[in-house]
Amino acid sequence: MSCTPATGRVRRLTRRHHAALVLLPIGIACGGTDGGAGGPDRATPGGPEAGGAAATSELPVCLQGERYVADGPVAVAPPAGGDARTVSALRWGRHPGCERFVIDLADDAGQAASTPGVVTADVLRALGVLRVELREVERVDPDATDAGFDGRLGRAAYVVRSPDGRGTFVDLHLGEPAEAAVLVLDNPARVVVDLRPGGGPLPPPAVTGGRVVVLEPRGGGTSYPLTVTGYARTFEASVVARLERDGRVVDEIFTTATAWVDAWGHYSLTFTDRKAGADRLHVGEYSARDGAWEGVEVPLDTR
Repeated sequence: MSCTPATGRVRRLTRRHHAALVLLPIGIACGGTDGGAGGPDRATPGGPEAGGAAATSELPVCLQGERYVADGPVAVAPPAGGDARTVSALRWGRHPGCERFVIDLADDAGQAASTPGVVTADVLRALGVLRVELREVERVDPDATDAGFDGRLGRAAYVVRSPDGRGTFVDLHLGEPAEAAVLVLDNPARVVVDLRPGGGPLPPPAVTGGRVVVLEPRGGGTSYPLTVTGYARTFEASVVARLERDGRVVDEIFTTATAWVDAWGHYSLTFTDRKAGADRLHVGEYSARDGAWEGVEVPLDTR
């Protein structure tokens, strides 16, 4: 594997923070140390100026072999215990033949962790998402809760507190059909995801807003019971889902997400009673300031 680093354009997505464009170096160095130690200056992805050093190997940069998966579990090396407790950064870069996404991890003291601990990964093709589970990671750096990318295969990433309260997961939203390979590295601890074109078609993109993401439903034909899932950073983790017909609210339910201050919180709600003619689903919150509705809208065709 080459030591060539790369840079990518990463932007914050959470509405509560001002959007910022940050250029970050990315690399997998030979021997498991980070080859992307350069500063945030703009550089051609894959070029030697990205990290201040030229490639030292002619081997392909992208992960090779049978490890790429289009749907279902992705092979990850068995865990050997770890000191990673915090997601410290999300990085992205483009290489010839793949796009690379890197999750950097820190220890309890906020320093680069040595080993990631338990990591699993799955391509959830029906959702258009690659999910990386970090079972021993409990915290998220304020600047690493989410990121948007200017790639074709990877669109955005969200760091979410797991539904069972054990650790966190990172959802990488796909922009085009892709296969994924995952590599866990030590010293410093990080998880590397390579995407290459492949696999079957994806569903329409998830409906996203400044503080709400709706994974299901995606709109169109739906049926009851109607389950609504996603993640949010609404005030005090309160999530409201309401059905509308011709602009009038016909049903409304509430739940509490698993987080809101330091990470995105997972939520799930279910409408059990059919509401004939409901043509809009709204997910969000009522403003703590003035009670105004704030959220996202999903067009429905319920039957």
